[in-house]
Parts: sequence; structure tokens; C-alpha cells
Amino acid sequence: MSDLYIDGEMLSRVRRNLGNIEDLLGKPIRAMADIDAKAMGTKDLERRMEDFGEEWEYGIGQLRKFSKGAAKTLAHIENTFEKLDLDLAAALSKAAKEK
Repeated sequence: MSDLYIDGEMLSRVRRNLGNIEDLLGKPIRAMADIDAKAMGTKDLERRMEDFGEEWEYGIGQLRKFSKGAAKTLAHIENTFEKLDLDLAAALSKAAKEK
């Protein structure tokens, strides 16, 4: 039988880092949305810059969304494991008293 072990500090650190990524990516998303392709001069370059901005805005938005979801999932794992650990400790304590 194996022991179940989760490094709580590491889990918390990863969750915080993912949360920070979500915040960090908000700035480039807004910057990409503000690109004015008309300043480029030619129609073809304008169109390509708009496409570039839209693709990056979408991609960064997806990274932001996924990092937020991953941070939320890790928080749930962390909370569930803490509850499981407390429940297990209580059950073991009760079993020891019954002997």
C-alpha cells in the first residue's frame, strides 16, 4: 500500500503563479486591442497588422483563461486534500481511542 502525499507548499506556489499569469496577461491583451493598424500606411500592411493583433489577442486571452482555470482547479485540489487530511486524522484518532 502506498502513502498519499501532496506537497502543499509547491501546490500553493504553482496556484499563485498561475493566478499571476492571468493578471500579467491582461496588459498585453488590452495593448493588442488598442493597436491602430491604420497608422501602418498601406492597406495590405493594415490588414496584416489587424490580423496579427486579433490572433495574438485571442491567443493571449486563451492562455489567460486556461491559467485562471488551472489556478481554480489547484485551489480545489488543495482544499479537498486539506479536508481529507483532517478527516483521516480524526478517523485515526477515533480508532486509536476505541482500542
